[in-house]
Amino acid sequence: MKSSIMRRFSYQWLTQKPIQVPIDKTRIILLYLSINYLIVFLDVLIAHALNRFIPVYEWIPVIFPPIAALSAILLFIKPKPGMTKFFNFVTNAIGVIIGILGFGFHLQGASAGDAVSFSGLTSGNPVFAPLAFVALGSIGLLTSLDDHPNSRRYNLTQKTRWLLLATSFWFLATAMVAYFDHARTGFTNYYTWIPVYMGIFAAVILLLQAYSHPERGLSILLGTTMMLSFIVGLLGFAFHLSADLAGRGSILWSRIFYQAPGLVPLLFSDLGIWGVLVFLDPLNEYPNRTESPQA
Repeated sequence: MKSSIMRRFSYQWLTQKPIQVPIDKTRIILLYLSINYLIVFLDVLIAHALNRFIPVYEWIPVIFPPIAALSAILLFIKPKPGMTKFFNFVTNAIGVIIGILGFGFHLQGASAGDAVSFSGLTSGNPVFAPLAFVALGSIGLLTSLDDHPNSRRYNLTQKTRWLLLATSFWFLATAMVAYFDHARTGFTNYYTWIPVYMGIFAAVILLLQAYSHPERGLSILLGTTMMLSFIVGLLGFAFHLSADLAGRGSILWSRIFYQAPGLVPLLFSDLGIWGVLVFLDPLNEYPNRTESPQA
């Protein structure tokens, strides 16, 4: 397909008429996926550097994100079946495995003997943080699938629905991170509950959208929720940064990653963008054909 042809998408909460975008949905997601992997690389690099990468397997989640980002960029350049697509599929599958193993290691670090204690979950390594690899890997795997605009359920393509579900899972995992991060303060400030409720609410809305027939009200609610998530992320970043700087005038990395982690709230802003991107549902560009090319 020539790049001059505009792709048609349905954005039920934004406009009743199809919108036109001069780029495939798959390429948009791949580009943003590569950016997310690089952000995760920076986050994990600094966090694990505090332990001096001991044990040695702490290098794995540092080395992997740049490789995954490269895989996404290569597929962005050439989004066609072949070695590039296979490499992207394998890479993201490995990312899911790394996330699951990382969750297991972090959970083990939070345990006291054979039991996982609440105090262990609220201190030390962020137990649910490795699930970001599971979410990114899942989204990366889904981008490898073909999207058939004529094959729809609940008026959404299967690929769009699965991307909505993957983003819902990520919101839920982020809500858990926010809960155990703020539990160490005893939720003395009522507004520390906001990201917890925001994550759970956004996860539910995305889940409902994936399994609901067309309803403009729900779609508008989804769009509004994603915008609120973006704002909550920015406000959380400001609050965390203020706490890290309080009475010091300088930033200590240990405070940023283990007391008021500055990058974590921005995940809500990131997920707000993801929710908007994955809801970009492709329409059939060739009405006289049963299927259209990948979108």
